[in-house]
Amino acid sequence: MDTLQRVELNCGRVEARAIDAFDVCSEQVCFPYANKAAMLMQRTDPCKDPKNDGVVFLLSSRSGLSADALLKLKRGYWDIENGAHQRLDGSRLQEDKSRVRNRKAATNLALFRRAALSMARHWIAKQADPRRATTNGFLGTMALHKSELAFRVALSKKPSWLP
Repeated sequence: MDTLQRVELNCGRVEARAIDAFDVCSEQVCFPYANKAAMLMQRTDPCKDPKNDGVVFLLSSRSGLSADALLKLKRGYWDIENGAHQRLDGSRLQEDKSRVRNRKAATNLALFRRAALSMARHWIAKQADPRRATTNGFLGTMALHKSELAFRVALSKKPSWLP
């Protein structure tokens, strides 16, 4: 069994995490291809946010992972939520509020949202004013120009409109 304890500062909170990692076979845990399991116990500053305390069980198909590697993978898991997903939800794109239930239509809308997000990230990187450098700022600029710039990007070989 591989055990590791760590105390770190995470988003302004003191967080203590302890992990016990051990090898398993897929029959033991009834999960195909499982090679490694771990029990992660985490405790944040109880005065600030006690709802995040608790125990989480992890399974991985990768063999040979150390407890430290599992902790890093668990921390990296939130990069998805904090990256593209937060931008898709926190802006006017509001992907989670979509009422589309047709699988193909939902897939098409998701592709267009991500294309818009990709263009927005490029536009944001070129902005001098940090107050305008947001996804909503990009969408506002598109609306102001009646999406003319978006069509120019979609139909051109080289998007020369970008500053």
